[in-house]
Amino acid sequence: MGSKVADLLEARGVEVVSGGLDDGVDYIEGTRVAEVLEGVDTIINVLNTNRFDEEGAVGFFDGTTRALTTAAEEAGVTHHVLLSIVGVGDEDGSDIGYYLGKVAQERALKAGSIPYTIVRSTQFQGYVPVLADQHTVDGKVLAPRDLIQPVELDELVALLAEVTLSGGPLGEVEIAGPERFRMDDLLRATLAVAGDPRDVVTVESSGAEDALVPRGEYLVGKTLYPIRDIPLAS
Repeated sequence: MGSKVADLLEARGVEVVSGGLDDGVDYIEGTRVAEVLEGVDTIINVLNTNRFDEEGAVGFFDGTTRALTTAAEEAGVTHHVLLSIVGVGDEDGSDIGYYLGKVAQERALKAGSIPYTIVRSTQFQGYVPVLADQHTVDGKVLAPRDLIQPVELDELVALLAEVTLSGGPLGEVEIAGPERFRMDDLLRATLAVAGDPRDVVTVESSGAEDALVPRGEYLVGKTLYPIRDIPLAS
């Protein structure tokens, strides 16, 4: 995500400073943080972790955001753009550890003094096969009838660049794809087209069925999901 946004901004003449682990920047340890923020006007925060447990996700997202915010305040940064997830902050949202980590991240951002824009996105279209893997138990995909509205990644990248170039802050912005499905229907069709023999078993949802789709106003992507003949959800 970060490299895609950087490439797009650089193509538009924006000077971009990369500040990830590959650049030797560690926001937990504080390594090179002040250095990379020198002269920076806007932060685009797409930091991520592979920890999906609550302790790991909350610790990472809360810790890195607070450390980054503190350093950014000292550096005179004027706009903090944060990538988040649609549904974060809703009382009846998901209780998945990663999701709770993003909730903590938003709270940490808002606790700081830097003007911000939170860009909340639905699931990426290209990630749907991985979503099937994450729901696989004993060779079967256990999928609820939850609503899902996947967006094309490049459209989210373009939105992050647009928000950055706007000068902000814009508060909270949400984006979703143009089509809404039921998760079990979407995974079943995706696996069938790929020739994946795994059965998709419909299971009861662990939360609100609309926890992962926008509930208010949102920007609508233009790219349709690449597989057709999937029943649309009302």
